[in-house]
Amino acid sequence: MEDFYDSLLVVNMTERQRRILHLLVDSYIQTQTPVASGALAQQLSLSPATVRYELIELEQQGLISKPHASAGRVPTRTGFRHYALSKLPPSPLPQATLDKLAQVLKDAGPRRETLLVQVASKLAGYPAMLRLRPQRAPKLLQVHLSSLTPGKVLAVAVLEGGRVREARIELSFIPSEAQLSEAEQRLYRASEPVRASTPAMMELYESIRRAFAQGSQEEYREGMGLLLSEPEAQNPLFLRQAIAVFEAPSDPTFTPPGGINIRVGEDDGLSLVQAGIGVNDRVGELTLLGPVRMRYERALSVAYTMSQVYMGK
Repeated sequence: MEDFYDSLLVVNMTERQRRILHLLVDSYIQTQTPVASGALAQQLSLSPATVRYELIELEQQGLISKPHASAGRVPTRTGFRHYALSKLPPSPLPQATLDKLAQVLKDAGPRRETLLVQVASKLAGYPAMLRLRPQRAPKLLQVHLSSLTPGKVLAVAVLEGGRVREARIELSFIPSEAQLSEAEQRLYRASEPVRASTPAMMELYESIRRAFAQGSQEEYREGMGLLLSEPEAQNPLFLRQAIAVFEAPSDPTFTPPGGINIRVGEDDGLSLVQAGIGVNDRVGELTLLGPVRMRYERALSVAYTMSQVYMGK
């Protein structure tokens, strides 16, 4: 529904209103202070009366607000969203930078993903996250199960390709040694989903499947400290929410490879710029995290460029 109303706002806005809105957002991103109509009029070579009239129109459309009677205007979440979407498609970074990044990632070897988030974070000035996983869950070849504490089991699995992973599984019941042994035997190189003999065994099999489907995801993070330089970091609630999103993104779905997604203010004062990735048999997403007052144009350029370079485009 929000996208529908955003599209109406785009249609109804005049070119002059668009210029005023974008200048206001640019100014607010730089200063985090309400923007006065006089400053906008001077920069756009318009009369103060004309700018005041257009600001009232933008306010009625829900794009800006006036926090105090004597203060200037600030963008609303919808205004920020319109501004951010206007920066699509992203402008790539300069060709010389592209060539250098491509060579750096090519020479990085096994540190390629770690270097990707480090460079993306540094170029954008925001925390960067990279999530990658196989397009399909890896096949389970063998699993060893052992009880830890009542209701908790350690599972050590051999996955296709020879990868060894372990996971701690919590169950609603206390499994017996016989049940663990049965699960090991039935899961050994099983070519089809195993049918459970009892509800308890069904829970055990499903818990194992989920554990190693999730465990196949790789995650890389860099630059959380960069948010401390943002004025919003003075708010403990903002920092708490930012750390929660940075450590454990809640959305399991990825932006399609080659695509760009902008999420403005969906997580209590935070915005995400996301670029979809697809390489060989893996899909993923590069995310830049910042306040709603994010430098969207730069973040979009960095996220898009780094994802394209990583995919060898």
